[in-house]
Amino acid sequence: MGSNIFGVGKSALAAAQLGIATAGHNIANASTPGYNRQSIIQTANEPQNLGGSFIGQGVSVTQIQRQYNSFLGNQVNASQSAKNQADVYYNQISQINNLVADPTAGVTPALQDFFKAFQNLAASPNGTAGAAARQAALSSAQALTGRLNGLQTRLDQISADVNGQIGTVVGSINSYASQLANLNDVIEKAQGISSNSSGPNDLLDQRDQLVTELSKLTKVSVVPQGAKYNIFIGNGQPLVLGSDVTKLQVSQSLTDPARTQVSYVTNGTSVLLPESSFGGGKLGGLFDFRASTLDVAQNGVGRIAIGLATQFNDQQKLGLDLNGQVGGNFFNIAGPISTPSALNTSTAAISASITDTTALTTSDYRLQFIGGNYKLTRLSDGVSQTTASLPLKFDGINFQLAPPPAAAVPAAGDEFLIRPTAAGGSSISVAIQDPAKLAAAAPLNTSFPTTNTGTGKISSGVANSQVASASNSATATIGPATADNSFIGSTLAAPVTLTFASPANTLTGFPAGATVSVKVGAVTTNYPPPATVPYTSGATISFSGISFAVTDGAAPPSNGETFTLSAALPVAATRLTYNSAGNTLTGFPATANVTVTNGNTSTTYPAGTAIPYTAGSTISYSGISFSVSGSPANGDVFNVAPNTNGSGDNRNAVILSSLQTQNTIGGKTTTFQGGYAQFVSLVGNKAHELEITSASETKLLAQNVAAQQSESGVNLDEEAADLLRYQQAYQAAGKLMQIASTLFDSLLALGR
Repeated sequence: MGSNIFGVGKSALAAAQLGIATAGHNIANASTPGYNRQSIIQTANEPQNLGGSFIGQGVSVTQIQRQYNSFLGNQVNASQSAKNQADVYYNQISQINNLVADPTAGVTPALQDFFKAFQNLAASPNGTAGAAARQAALSSAQALTGRLNGLQTRLDQISADVNGQIGTVVGSINSYASQLANLNDVIEKAQGISSNSSGPNDLLDQRDQLVTELSKLTKVSVVPQGAKYNIFIGNGQPLVLGSDVTKLQVSQSLTDPARTQVSYVTNGTSVLLPESSFGGGKLGGLFDFRASTLDVAQNGVGRIAIGLATQFNDQQKLGLDLNGQVGGNFFNIAGPISTPSALNTSTAAISASITDTTALTTSDYRLQFIGGNYKLTRLSDGVSQTTASLPLKFDGINFQLAPPPAAAVPAAGDEFLIRPTAAGGSSISVAIQDPAKLAAAAPLNTSFPTTNTGTGKISSGVANSQVASASNSATATIGPATADNSFIGSTLAAPVTLTFASPANTLTGFPAGATVSVKVGAVTTNYPPPATVPYTSGATISFSGISFAVTDGAAPPSNGETFTLSAALPVAATRLTYNSAGNTLTGFPATANVTVTNGNTSTTYPAGTAIPYTAGSTISYSGISFSVSGSPANGDVFNVAPNTNGSGDNRNAVILSSLQTQNTIGGKTTTFQGGYAQFVSLVGNKAHELEITSASETKLLAQNVAAQQSESGVNLDEEAADLLRYQQAYQAAGKLMQIASTLFDSLLALGR
């Protein structure tokens, strides 16, 4: 019996001692990150059958259990990923928000000063005041381009910083992955030593803490497999499988060497991972910021710069400078950036040119050659178009093989990235240095002699196109020709004469090397050089940035009739005469087709036709427009002549300054300043949204951590109480041992 009491006391003493040690371990690690409270699990020993009665044999500690709830742990990790993603995104976008919203350093004040300078030039185009106004206009232009350059430079710096941060995060992920794989191996071996053990608790805590730290960098999924963890990141990319690690590495984008991406190495081969595959954590926040805000910001600034430069240049070329010369480019601006994928197997290249700045978006584009067709995808929303041949016009951009004509056809699977506006902000600069070269004057003069007896008057007139159209057809007409933003004046250094052939019903004579596009309804067909184009009345014909339509009049064109395109400037001298008997105007250039617009109705008349007179209607021919009003008398004349002196003329300056209030951005929905304001608003609203999201995720994380700590955390008051309890148990077990010793001594005394 004494021996039995000794055994019971010894087991109680050992259990109490282990309880004290465990409570002390908890207290020692109360501030250790990732530590989970431990407690002993006691079980009564199997009783001894003695004479039909079962006598207790004391206690055993079967397990030192850590208080860990995997559900709560996963919630904390998910909250860590969401919070860190929102925090990183917010910190990055705040840099742009502070940059563009500054009322003194932003682009808006510079835009206002720029157009104000041209308003002043329009008000004072001549003399000393005019010279000062011209210099002020150039200075304000320099200030505006400098502001745009500086903004783009800062965005480029942020982009480079994002690349660096991605590299740092990838290094940390690889470090955590290696540590997790090592712990998997150690834990499995430790658990294999004792099958009854719940595991090496402190090592399990370390592994779970590493998972938590990893979740701060990217979204993490844990799949237990025996004693090991299989770790998946992002949208399911395996990172750790048991003791095996899939290393991530930093790589360059296949289509943009300046863009850092992430790849993984398998069988010695690096495989790029889509940016969208890394959701959550710091890495997900960096990728989201770059794709959803930084790219849009760079393209948004570029769109404003390109729109301003292109439209200003186009109007400048329709005026005369102080020396009486036709204006040239006012701004320099770079075109779209087109980059082939590093995996392309052909030497083909894509040449993209901007044809309509009003239709530009803030998106980049991907062009793929698949199954013999070209697939163009707008990356911002995934909208795509497929065509069997190029060129293809989409969102104000003309995509074609380069150099034209196509020197090489892409191979199957070839891919290209086209960034139409990315270089706009960094490349814009003022092209002229001489104030006299500002084209403030209009290229034509209109007048009527005092000998006219009627009340007819002619407006001052404007040039509205760089291209003049004419024909010798007695029946068919060629409408006004327009030049888009890709038009180069040298294309019409010599007039282009198109010849109609019948019965072939075709047009020939297009410039060598020009691909011709014909749009009938919604269908566009491309004809490679040397182009012979089937004739369809009213179809829109385009080549080299020029668009026009040839339309049947009383009859289709006759065989051999020609349609000519030439430079609209300088303006040809014309003397128009009013005939009261027919109520017509005559005297237009012999080959000029004349278009008369009254309200929303336009009518084009064949060359040589007497033009019906309607007071106040707009008369257009050879790239110029004017109106005649009042009641002219028979024989009254109206003169149209080239302007040979730009001094004192402000007509083109007025048009240039009016660009400030015209809807020229975003599909003609807003002005330049409105487009910039939309961009600022987009960044500001997103920053505010992320500020709220970050605060919300921070609170949710705190709640999840509190829930986890309520179950797994160390409470020092509770541990102090446990220490007292185990101390009392230890003292009681010692007393039991003392009693057992006394009883045993009594038995020994009886035997003496």
